[in-house]
Amino acid sequence: MKNIKNLLIQFLVGVGIGGIIEAIASLYLGFDFVGYPEFISSVNPGTGRLIQVLIYGGFGIIPELSSIILKLREEYSGRKQIVHFLILISYFIFAGIYLRWFQASKILIYPIGIFIIIYIIIGIIYYLHDKKTIDEVNKKLSK
Repeated sequence: MKNIKNLLIQFLVGVGIGGIIEAIASLYLGFDFVGYPEFISSVNPGTGRLIQVLIYGGFGIIPELSSIILKLREEYSGRKQIVHFLILISYFIFAGIYLRWFQASKILIYPIGIFIIIYIIIGIIYYLHDKKTIDEVNKKLSK
């Protein structure tokens, strides 16, 4: 039950982060960005937005599932982190090709570079959160 709750929370986190990235893209591009026109025009009205939101949610679920499978939160190892990263970047590339963020035949250096930066930032946020929690527990135990 705890895993289902975590998956739901992470789904919402993925949707939220996707929405934030979309908002930043809208500011950068100078128009209201609701998906790449090539993808949106290929599906029924409204369907494209729904698919996009589900895929954004997947960006929250996939890392949580891989963490559960690899048990990253119980014992950290560099190998597990690399597998976790490879699973997520594979999902990113699949989602990008499906949503037509980029073409499979084009160079993916910039999108992958941006993905890596976002992955590192989110990793730092999780690290700081976990460190704070551990420090609070240690402080309570030392009293």
